[in-house]
Amino acid sequence: MFKPDPPIQSSKDDILGRSSFAKSLGDAVLSYTEKESIVVGLFGEWGSGKTSIINMMLEHIENVSKEKNNEKPIIFRFNPWNFSDQNQLISQFFTQMSIVLKRQDYSKNIKKIGKKLETYSKLFSPLKIIPVINTIAELLENTGDALKSLGNIKSHDLDSLKEELNELLSKQKQKILIIIDDIDRLNNTEIRQIFQLVKSLGDFPNTIYFLSFDKEVVIKALEKVQEGSGTAYLEKVVQIPFEIPAISEQDVNHLLLKELNELLKDFPENRFDEKHWERVFHGGFKYFFRNIRDVTRYINSLKFSFGLVKDEVNFVDYLAITAIQVFMPEVYYGIRDNKEVFIGVHNQYYRQIGNYYSHLHRSIEDFDKKICDEIIKKGDRFSEEVLRDFLMILFPKLEYFYYDTSNYTNTSLDTWRRECRICSPEMVDVYFKLALPKGSFSQKEIYEILELGNNSELFSNRLLKLKEEGRIIFFLDRLEDYTVKDIPEENIEPIISSLMDVGDLIIKKGGLFSGTDSSIFRIVHKLLHRFKDQEIRFNIIKRAIEHAKRSLYIIVFEVGELEGECDKHASKESSITDGNLTVNSEQLEELKNLVCRKIETWADNGGLAEHLQMDYILYYWKVWGDIEKVDSFVRNMIKDDIGLINFVSRFLNHNIIYYREGTDTRLKMNLEIIKEFVDLEEIEPRIREIYSSDIEKLDEQQRKAIELLLDTYDGKIKENF
Repeated sequence: MFKPDPPIQSSKDDILGRSSFAKSLGDAVLSYTEKESIVVGLFGEWGSGKTSIINMMLEHIENVSKEKNNEKPIIFRFNPWNFSDQNQLISQFFTQMSIVLKRQDYSKNIKKIGKKLETYSKLFSPLKIIPVINTIAELLENTGDALKSLGNIKSHDLDSLKEELNELLSKQKQKILIIIDDIDRLNNTEIRQIFQLVKSLGDFPNTIYFLSFDKEVVIKALEKVQEGSGTAYLEKVVQIPFEIPAISEQDVNHLLLKELNELLKDFPENRFDEKHWERVFHGGFKYFFRNIRDVTRYINSLKFSFGLVKDEVNFVDYLAITAIQVFMPEVYYGIRDNKEVFIGVHNQYYRQIGNYYSHLHRSIEDFDKKICDEIIKKGDRFSEEVLRDFLMILFPKLEYFYYDTSNYTNTSLDTWRRECRICSPEMVDVYFKLALPKGSFSQKEIYEILELGNNSELFSNRLLKLKEEGRIIFFLDRLEDYTVKDIPEENIEPIISSLMDVGDLIIKKGGLFSGTDSSIFRIVHKLLHRFKDQEIRFNIIKRAIEHAKRSLYIIVFEVGELEGECDKHASKESSITDGNLTVNSEQLEELKNLVCRKIETWADNGGLAEHLQMDYILYYWKVWGDIEKVDSFVRNMIKDDIGLINFVSRFLNHNIIYYREGTDTRLKMNLEIIKEFVDLEEIEPRIREIYSSDIEKLDEQQRKAIELLLDTYDGKIKENF
């Protein structure tokens, strides 16, 4: 039933008349007889059919070359997104190419070239890098592996091997046609690597490179990772550019209507309002579709859901709201979460009973219009004016907001209900019954909470209330959407200060809630980067840390993430410039010192010993601060049995195991972490004595921690999940 979105494989499937263009490309490839490497570019937007054209071109080359095997090009298709790690992209290119050339049915010379390429690829073998660190244990276990750099390879090894390859390839009669498709899917640095590969490392004789990508995307990417014009750089690499023939609006509409007619073939004609359809189609619906991929994506979504609601909805309205759902999801969720703004009719009642009530009602209307305006601004498929008028066709009530007219009454409501229109209050929920949940917040409630952002105390209290209601995770997820522009600059510091103050109170260690700290960091990070001045960002986060009284872990986590950003920048693993770092290295050191002083205060007043994330905090205190103070704190904590058990319990962690059927949470105790702070041989007898004599006095968490520690120590548990 559902139509996948693969490219067509043969010209017999061509419905847009592209096969003649593809055949011309194939003829151009076959007619190239020079030995020098040449680069052909096929430019087109995402979804414009570039891969389909390549497939038809290769089909044509195959058909023309059937009786000329010795002249038939050797085809090598390289998919760079399969190896999008910068450490292996170049190596894998030559490795995959060598595999193709070593096929049994190729000549001895070709196989020899394949073996040489295999050796060539080893000169670009991936750097040996430390894997991503997810836990303190992993961080401690991965210490100081030596890195092997490409710079250690002697340049003459590379040059001499390339000369041998050039000599072998220059004697080869068959061309090697190298296809690299969808280059624009890569990140900026990887895009640059592909062009460096083509221009310098892989420019062998008798090779033809055929590169496919969105020209504008690649130009912008090149300009971000190098100085100078991206266009000029591209022109130096691509010698023969081809622009893909544009798909006409008429062709796209023809395909769309053909698919819709197929879907509608069993739909009762008396339920299809042709006039309403004409208004919807020309009022904005047709502008959603730019290419074949858009049509396929939309039809698949429609087929998935329409069968479940076709007897309950107005088909035209359902076509329209599904287009919004597929192409403007933020607008779709905005309508769903604020449906009271859109449905029904404008009520004239308040205007008829006096100026006071009229003024009150106008204030409510102004607020609703503001919500509607904000939702419309989230649409990026076409202009706000077109979207506004399109929504007015679906929700006639909006005419009052924008034109101060209202020709609809309670009689209209009866008609809309009868026609199953989306603007009917009784029908609207049917249209959204398949919507994926995105948190139980209307946009109105989001705005109400954001209005508290100028007062850190009020905002903190609201966050704590959301935690009590079990909705804090959903709110943080939604809050991140508003960080770019909706929150006024003057509210940024109070909101960050609030998050730093109550962060520990709204997160939970382990289990399904363990990602809340990352959500807070992303929110803080995006808000800080609203300010271009690094000094302003530093002072905001510094003051937030100084003023925080109720949290410690979230502060350590925040500064730890900032340190990770600086470390990544220093190792040249990212394209972040000095100015784009949230804080510079000197500012980071000051923040770490400030955090250490905070930790010492918590250690002195007993708060650290009771903290659920004590293990995490201890680790960074030891890394950033005075080791003797850390050791003194631990010795004091474990000198009595209660302190010892509490200490061990803080190292009990939760691991989430993912299965096809769902998830499971398991407990983990890594003894190597504990050994960083205590002599395990010294405390083990004490723990056994407590377990054997005072087990009833321990709570469930303490008992589990001791049992897991002893079982791990005794070798009964050999795996760390």
